[in-house]
Amino acid sequence: MSKNASPPIAAYRSKVIFNFGLFAIFFIFYMGAAIIQTPSFREIASLPTLGMPLGLLLSMLIFPVSWIIIIIWFWRAK
Repeated sequence: MSKNASPPIAAYRSKVIFNFGLFAIFFIFYMGAAIIQTPSFREIASLPTLGMPLGLLLSMLIFPVSWIIIIIWFWRAK
């Protein structure tokens, strides 16, 4: 196989599955945090967790979770 040959389709497929898996993890976390903030789930959002309401904690964790996912993505991409 020459140096410029493209990788097989299976390699692309595993990368696509991994990338969409990371996206799905973040999307589920983000949507879960957003849904808990709605009036229908007010009781769940107000549960005390680590000294603050669960809804506040989840909304504050959105950026750290995204940073962890980005770190995992870069770590796997090397």
